[in-house]
Amino acid sequence: MTVQGLPYLIVTMDYTTTCAGTCPTCVLGKAERLETGPASTVEAISIGMKAAAAHYGYVETLAVGIGRANVLMLPHSSIAEIVEILEIAKREFKYGSIIAEISTSLIGKIEPQIERAKKLAIALEGIGVDARFVVVGNTALVSEKYWANLDQFLGAMEEFRGGRKVEDNGDILQLALSVESLPNPEKLVSRMIGYGFPINVAWAPGHDSGARSEEGLKRLEDWLTDFYGLSITHGLDSSLVNRIGAAVDVAMPTLTEAAQHAARSSEAIVYISPDGQWHNGLFTALAEMDPVRFDPVPTDKTMAGVSARELRQFMTNPACTACPFTGPCVSAGGHKIAQIALRNFTQGTTTCPNGLQKSFAKATQAKTNNSREAVHAFS
Repeated sequence: MTVQGLPYLIVTMDYTTTCAGTCPTCVLGKAERLETGPASTVEAISIGMKAAAAHYGYVETLAVGIGRANVLMLPHSSIAEIVEILEIAKREFKYGSIIAEISTSLIGKIEPQIERAKKLAIALEGIGVDARFVVVGNTALVSEKYWANLDQFLGAMEEFRGGRKVEDNGDILQLALSVESLPNPEKLVSRMIGYGFPINVAWAPGHDSGARSEEGLKRLEDWLTDFYGLSITHGLDSSLVNRIGAAVDVAMPTLTEAAQHAARSSEAIVYISPDGQWHNGLFTALAEMDPVRFDPVPTDKTMAGVSARELRQFMTNPACTACPFTGPCVSAGGHKIAQIALRNFTQGTTTCPNGLQKSFAKATQAKTNNSREAVHAFS
């Protein structure tokens, strides 16, 4: 059956795995990161896109993700291949607008990567595609030079597109978290004040050794709660805030309604593997999740959906059984993150296994306060 009426569809692929970074929770293997060229071919990606496109009708916005590592360190010949991939996407999918989201870690000399990014953006502009870069930030690093490089790149690309006065002009910053090396949230947020573009938080529990104790889960929850509050205080365009808020706004859905919402969100993201196979992913409050990459335990690729078995496992965990936010949590994909984290706890946890409970509490309290203020305003 064809999926119809999506406002937004992400189609992303493992075009490259090349990266010299050291993110502690990287979902790529060491051998993959050492590759010097593309991990896939235009032909394989074309097969995957054509197969996926047959499953979808018209979408308002099509985002084509060129991932998964540092695309800007590939040979110059990759520019022509990326243009060809976008031309294939334009031909196969039906959409209103299209954008390319290109991954980079910016590890290495920054100036050549800025120039490569500009050349890539110009080449894609030539076929009517706006290029944005998904910059993966390693929050375990405290080097001022590293963060200055990220800021230099983001600022240079904003200026390249016309400066901050131009609306929706920035790229996307994705912060990769590791429980054992969580940064000071105040200092991290202070670096980002004034950023007018999306800031996403990503956590891969299956690749995080710090998530194997309840103490680690508590540290994560406290950190996410602090980051959530600071993002609101300083007006950051944070996916953590936006997606938790959206889940809470659905009037505290029942578990069945929440599962249906999560299943629909799964249809809005497609991953194409290097061999040209495709499968759905999942939107979560902690970034988009590819179940094949994020979950180190081999599973059926259809796991991006919501099964009764998963929900039973989620709901029988002590912390989740007692949680008043299970509906919004499932709606925001939190059950999938929890399911992976819970593999380390055969007896379950008394701590939230995805670190989101206190943030849901903050969002719910804010909604209640806003409702009271609205009532008082009209009384």
